[in-house]
This record gives sequence, C-alpha cells and structure tokens, in this order.
Amino acid sequence: MRLLVILAMLSFALRAEAAPRVLVFKSYHDNLTSLLDEYRIQYIVKRASVVAGDSSLSGFDAVFIPCGVEQPIEASIQVMAHGQRIQGVALKDDYEGIDYKQLNALLQDFVKSGGRLYAAGYSYRFVEALGCSLSFFNNFPHYGTSGRIHSFLNDDFASFVMRDDMQLTVNYNGWVALQRANASILAKGYFPTVGGEREGPVAFFKKYGNGVVYYSAYHTGEDSLYIRYFIFRTAYGMLVDELLQKAWYWGQSIVLSVVDTFKGDEYARSYTCTLPQGAITVYLPTTYPVQVDIFANKKLLGSWDSGFITEISLYNPATQDATVYVYQSNRAAYKPFALVIAQGRRILPYMPVVRLSMGAIAVIMLLGFTWKRINPRKFAGKRRYWFRDGHFIHRQK
Repeated sequence: MRLLVILAMLSFALRAEAAPRVLVFKSYHDNLTSLLDEYRIQYIVKRASVVAGDSSLSGFDAVFIPCGVEQPIEASIQVMAHGQRIQGVALKDDYEGIDYKQLNALLQDFVKSGGRLYAAGYSYRFVEALGCSLSFFNNFPHYGTSGRIHSFLNDDFASFVMRDDMQLTVNYNGWVALQRANASILAKGYFPTVGGEREGPVAFFKKYGNGVVYYSAYHTGEDSLYIRYFIFRTAYGMLVDELLQKAWYWGQSIVLSVVDTFKGDEYARSYTCTLPQGAITVYLPTTYPVQVDIFANKKLLGSWDSGFITEISLYNPATQDATVYVYQSNRAAYKPFALVIAQGRRILPYMPVVRLSMGAIAVIMLLGFTWKRINPRKFAGKRRYWFRDGHFIHRQK
C-alpha cells in the first residue's frame, strides 16, 4: 500500500512538471514575456520574420503573438548625412519584413492540428487568417483613443475574474477598436474613439480545426486576472481539454471550466458560477492534489480532496449562484491545474452522438416509408393485376 502511495505521488509530480512548449513572437511594445516569467512559464522568443522561414510549428503547444510584432520602419531607418546635407536614407541591415502569406499558412496548420494561439492588439491580422472575420468602425482598425473601456465579461471569463464587468485603462491612441467579430465573445464594452463613444467586442475566442485562437484588443504588461486568463488558457489549455473530454463523453453541458495556478503568495483561488438544478459532476484536478470546496448561499455543498478521487457526483436541488474555492493540499506554487463542473445525468456514453445517429436513422426510415407509399410499384418485384373491359391484365416490373 505504501508503495502505491509513493508511485501515485510520483505520477502527480511528473504530470505537474510537464511543461508546455511555448513560442512567443518578439514584440516591440507589449511586455507579455514579463508575465510569462511571473508565472514560471518557459518559452522561446522569435521574430515573426524568422518564424515565417520555419518549415513547421509542430514542436510547440502554444503560440503567443503580442501586440506590435512588426519591426517599426521608423525605428529602422538609417540616415546618411554630411554636415547639413542628407546624402541618403536606407533601412538598417537588421530590418526584416514579414512574409505574411507564409507565416499565416504555418499558423493555420498549427491551430488546425490542435494548437492554441493568443494574439493581442495590432496582431489582429493573424486571427483574421484563422477564420475570424472582423469589422471596424469606418473600416479603420486604429480607431480607439486613450481612456477607459467599460467592459462586460461572459462565460468562464467572468467566472475566472469573479465579476461581470470591469474598467480597463488604455494609455495610448490608435488601439484596435472592433465593431464586430464572428466569434464567441468573452468581453464586450463601451470605449472612447475618435468618433465618440462606441460599443463592440474587446476579447473573443474561436475554434479553428482542432485548436482554438484567443484575441484581446486590450493588453497590459501588468499582472491582472484579465491577462492571466488568456495566458493559462493558451499555455495549459490541454489540461482543461482532458477534463472537458470526460464531460463530453457523457453528453453533459459545461457549467465551469478553469485552468489556473497558485502564485507564490497565493494559498487559494476562487471562481464564481451558476449551478443549475439537477445532477452535477465535479471533475477534479489531476495534475497534483488540491482541495475543492463549493459554497452556495453561504452553505457548504461539498468539500473534496483530489488525488485518488478524480470526479464527484452530487444533486443540486435548485439553481443557485456558487463560489468554488481551490486550496493547495501541499505547498507547490506555480503548478498548473484544471477544474471542470458539468451538468447532466450520466446515462449513456457519447449521448450527443447517439441522439444524432438515432435521429438520422429515424429520418432515413421516414423518408423511405413515405417514398414507398408514394411509389408502391417501385418497391415490388411481383406481378400486379388490373381489371379492364371484363379481362384481367398484368404487368411485370
């Protein structure tokens, strides 16, 4: 028994230590790498022009494209002068343009194969190449001005930040203000523009092939729950996918999905959600042991320790708002974990597929029955007889 416990602990440790392979495009004014350092996420930095020359991105699990990955031309101009006379103007030797056609093709293959990508601000053109159709006010992307974005959050984004709205401060003009996006909106808001206050999406995600792309018009180098959400969804998305697969196996609907960590000064993390009435399943973290408590109306619905237990089933008597607390079972900062809460009875595996298949079979049978009633002779191989002018006549199909 003692040997089994030791082996289990080693298994958790190995899985927790498995680091994602992360690529970050070099940015000229978005300090995203400082946040990755803060969360102890290892990464490789490359210029976008260099990545475009690679043959594949299959060696990575996640790609971050911060705002401003294109080398500014004005910062790469070399002026040759003699006295007060300009003798020539040329680009510096280290300036490299981006082959967007080649780079977009690499990113499409990467995400379509199951990779995760995050882009911010001026890097919107990369998400457009991944099936995200965007529109801008007056067909001009850089329409936003400095000021505050009053944003409203949706779904797991709101659960992670633990609020439905928040104020975001933008300190520069010309940021990308979106009018519409054909994607799942995570945050929308009211914001200042050169044409006055406007409303539009601020952040969204969209599935592309087997992968997913995240985008945020707002970005900051300061540590915040806003940016933290996108960092862990992109870098450690495979952890939550593993639990979501279990819920999908039983045809359940997702109430809450989280992927997160504990910083050095954090002993607990908390999230909000609305628990619907009925059967509830809590899929516990599998990377390393934690304690999970769920409170509703200041009452404890349940408390569980992950480790040997990977999932818990309970019945929720009424729809109610709940707070989910996750505590470290042992002191292990910066270890990622995932948590999923799903709703629905677990009766038959792959329930959506079964229902769809049964529906398709029923439709085919109904069409066949209807066609047979309309054209009975086309489905018979025997003789048919009619009575005409006092005589029997027959026809063979």
